[in-house]
Amino acid sequence: MMLSCWKIFSVTWLFLLMLFFLICLTISGVKVIGQDTTVLYGENITLSCQLTDTDDQLTRIIWKKKTQEDPEEKFFFSIRPGDKTEHSNGLGERVQYIGKFAEKNGSIQLLRMRLLDEGIYTCIFNLLNSGPFETNIKATVFALPVGNVKGEAPVAGDLEVMLASCFASNARPEAEVMWRLGDLENTLRTETNQTVNSNGTVTVVSYLLGVPLKHLNKKNAQCVVKHRTLGEELVLNYTINIHYPPESVMIIPDSPTNAKEFICTVDSNPEPNDYIWTR
Repeated sequence: MMLSCWKIFSVTWLFLLMLFFLICLTISGVKVIGQDTTVLYGENITLSCQLTDTDDQLTRIIWKKKTQEDPEEKFFFSIRPGDKTEHSNGLGERVQYIGKFAEKNGSIQLLRMRLLDEGIYTCIFNLLNSGPFETNIKATVFALPVGNVKGEAPVAGDLEVMLASCFASNARPEAEVMWRLGDLENTLRTETNQTVNSNGTVTVVSYLLGVPLKHLNKKNAQCVVKHRTLGEELVLNYTINIHYPPESVMIIPDSPTNAKEFICTVDSNPEPNDYIWTR
């Protein structure tokens, strides 16, 4: 009798051991496929999430997030059999389910991404027998720089002043700003600083500095903005503007022998508002 019990115990133990290894083998093959992604501010982003290598019954797909807006991890979306969805914690209709529950595809789309939506999104698959499986997806939000040049009009002199300012505003991450000066490389210099805005974007400004000499007037320079969201460099052309008073006045007759008209030319910037003739 004792021998029979031992045999039953041995068979049962062996069966349980084989079942355990079978379950472990099944679970070890399960994969949740997802990848980090980026998006431009205001555009839509797709968070792809797919469960593979399992025949276990899927009972629920859950999404949670930890973002710039709320660093505390919270559930915000769930999907049940039949592609039935449920929203929570704020994103509401900005979340759209684009996967198929029957195919174990939990992919979603987030609409009109804000800078505050940047963060870690977690996709979780709940299975009937083998437990939950999840993956983290990092969503990064970029913002295009707004480039412009603000010109100055200093009066000619012998002290260094600001000639122009080049801005790459409201970018994420910060843009690179530089000047191309050509023949003026040894005459002018630049200074650059940046400001972090309240919404997390960065404004970079590069100043063009130099002594406002008359010969610099109408010389050309280029401000160049580089950013990972731009397919190519943003080049902003600028013509230097130096104000100086009239230094020479010339009266030119229309004919060397029989002048009927005389032309008065003045070298100044800006041009005179009035011309007064006397004789």
